Amino acid sequence: MKRIKITKLVVFMLTLVLMLAVAAVAMAKGDEEWKKVNGSYTWKESAQYSNGTLDVKPLGNGNYLFLFDTMRGSEAENSSFSFHTAELMRIDNNGVGIAEFLADKKPVKLTFTLKGKSIFVKQTGTLPADLSGEYIRNDSDKAVFEGTDAAAIIMPKGLDPAKTGLNSANSPYRLVRAMESVGGFFYDIRAVRKSDNKMFARFLVSDDLTMVYRQDSFKAVPKLIYGTPESLFTVQYVPLDKIPGEDDEEESADETPPGLPEGATEESAGGTETGKEAEPNQLSAVVRVGPAAPLVKVGESTKMEVYLPGNLSYKLTDLKSSASDKVSVDEKGNMTAKAEGTATISGKITVDGVSREFKREVIAYVPKLECDMLPTKLEINEKLKLEAYITEGDAVKPQWSVSDSKIAEIKGDVLTGKADGLVDVTAKTDKMTRTWKVAVGKAELPKEKEKEESSFSLLTLALPVVLIGGGAWWFLNRRKK
Repeated sequence: MKRIKITKLVVFMLTLVLMLAVAAVAMAKGDEEWKKVNGSYTWKESAQYSNGTLDVKPLGNGNYLFLFDTMRGSEAENSSFSFHTAELMRIDNNGVGIAEFLADKKPVKLTFTLKGKSIFVKQTGTLPADLSGEYIRNDSDKAVFEGTDAAAIIMPKGLDPAKTGLNSANSPYRLVRAMESVGGFFYDIRAVRKSDNKMFARFLVSDDLTMVYRQDSFKAVPKLIYGTPESLFTVQYVPLDKIPGEDDEEESADETPPGLPEGATEESAGGTETGKEAEPNQLSAVVRVGPAAPLVKVGESTKMEVYLPGNLSYKLTDLKSSASDKVSVDEKGNMTAKAEGTATISGKITVDGVSREFKREVIAYVPKLECDMLPTKLEINEKLKLEAYITEGDAVKPQWSVSDSKIAEIKGDVLTGKADGLVDVTAKTDKMTRTWKVAVGKAELPKEKEKEESSFSLLTLALPVVLIGGGAWWFLNRRKK
């Protein structure tokens, strides 16, 4: 009876584990479904006088534009009214879209949940029409966001018009969004006068909408006009790349101002990629600070380099070296290798009032002959072709020799073990000579640790003897006196 109960328990546990695994896979798949959201959806309860569509467009990195085109009315009154709203929503870790905005200065929240080919919308707050309900995927070829200024939707609502130049002085104007991001972090939005078709301002809008920088020209230094650059140093997600599922509607040939580059901006995308480890010089997914060359030849210099998306301005301060006798650093970030060894360079980078500390390792080296192929152990009759190079330099062909040809011999650049014993293998060029010790056959190289331990043991034994002997001599000598 007891055995039957145990068997039932095992079956129950296995079934529970399987169900949890299936649920986890289903949840993961549900999260992935959001990546397919793109296009037009029709309100399930649509009728002649009450209908609606929901258009969704991915911007990348969890950002989506949405547009509701709604009509409400009644057949009895033979009347209706239209309502449109376009905003930006973000997707959380559970695959749920959240959009929060103000309507008549009152907060409104829309929650979007994807289930199969439907999007379920829940509205909290008041709008001219209730947008709640189920919206079913429309498989027609309807152009999404046709005639909608998507670039304007991305601009944060709290942006001061006086700082943007988007005012009557430059009206009429239009906003054009470049196809690719700037440095994998900023949306690239350009304000263009319709009168002369020339750009009068360029805006770098962070994809989380927490900051906006403005440039009056591509060569000008971007200036912060909204928010704080805090997320520059905290963002850890994969940066924006070319927007998935994006068409050329906002960067078409007839809309691109003359003389302005099309598509990608002048900065290359940076940061981590899925499945790859972050670079050692990264402060975040989009900010890097580190030496141009982590290995520096003694007597030469390198410089601390900074990468910021959009070429933002920055300051480096509090630069120090943990070993100035090995590698020194000045206030401008110039590092000079003085002697062989390793030093840690620490400092602080500041961007528009936001600072982060960093530490980077720099190695100073003296060029030497190197031979990675040369082992410390070689078997009898084993043959090994030797290849040499200079540290951080090109390969060289030195003259090879051995200290005892009975233990090992070398012909050209091929080393062969002959008998048990220790032998010195030497490489020599016009300017450099280096020797390595190799154990052949049953011979073993002396271990440095054992040497230290043996010397320590001798010292440990000798010290009490010396002290006791010295004390006895002093006592006997004093007694004689």
